[in-house]
Amino acid sequence: MDMNLRALQCFVILAEELNFSRAAERLHIAQPALSQQIRSLEERLGTQLVDRARRPLSLTEAGHYLCTEVRQILGSLEQATLATQEIGVGRRGWLSIGFTRSAIYSILPPALKAFHNAFQQVELKLFELLTEEQTDALRDMRIHIGIGRGSVAIRTEGRAQCTGRDRL
Repeated sequence: MDMNLRALQCFVILAEELNFSRAAERLHIAQPALSQQIRSLEERLGTQLVDRARRPLSLTEAGHYLCTEVRQILGSLEQATLATQEIGVGRRGWLSIGFTRSAIYSILPPALKAFHNAFQQVELKLFELLTEEQTDALRDMRIHIGIGRGSVAIRTEGRAQCTGRDRL
C-alpha cells in the first residue's frame, strides 16, 4: 500500500479544521490540490474518510480511526527525527539490549539503574529475546548487547564476554 507522508499530514490538518479552504490555507496549498490528496488517500484505502455531504464537514468512523493512528505515527516520526539529529551531533545516544526473561529477575534491573545514573542522555531500547535469537540480533546489529544463558558462538566484529555464572 503506497501512502505518502504528505497525504497523511494533509488529512490530519483537514480533520482538525473540518474545512477544505482553511486546511489548504494552513498547508499553503491550493484547495483543489488538497481535495485531490484526500480523494487519492480515500481511493488507496478503499473507503471514505470525510463526509462531504454534511456542513460542516465531518469525519467518517474510518476517518476518525485513521486520524488517531496517523497522529501517533506522526508523533513517533517527529520523536525519531529529533533523536536521530541529537545522536548525529553527539548530544544523545542509544543502546539496544536483548535479554532473556530470567535476566529481569537478576542482572537487568541493577544494571539498567546503574547505566541510567551514569549515562542519562543514552536511550535504552529493551528487547526480550531467547539467547539464540540474540545471537542473530547481535550479528545483524539489531541489538548492541545480549544478556542470555549459556555460551554461544557469535561471528561479529564485536566481542563476547561472560559477565557471570549461575550456580546450579
